[in-house]
Amino acid sequence: MATTKQGKQLLIEYELKFLEKKLKELKEYIAATPFSSLEDRSIVGSSTMNKNGEEVLSYKIVATKEVQRKDLTQALKDYAEILRTVDAMRISEEKKVPAVRGDEKLGSQAAQFLANRDKK
Repeated sequence: MATTKQGKQLLIEYELKFLEKKLKELKEYIAATPFSSLEDRSIVGSSTMNKNGEEVLSYKIVATKEVQRKDLTQALKDYAEILRTVDAMRISEEKKVPAVRGDEKLGSQAAQFLANRDKK
């Protein structure tokens, strides 16, 4: 399947927008979950029968403070990594666009000329 530069450019822009959206969601999650408000979450009880036929109750904490803190710390690391990736993508995309005076866009013939000139 052949792809054009324009198609590749659109794909990169789409990926960049997708990463920016996920970055925003992750930032909102981190901001909504401060370390100081962490508490052990929901204690779940279950009952089982032992071999004597007696019912045995057992309780389990779904997420301790420590587990939640570890998850939040990992989310912060992921946020920083995605942010670096997005910034690198933006910088590489800005380098690809040739400088044109004013707010004008480069015409197709001029773009082809520049692309062929760079190959030589």
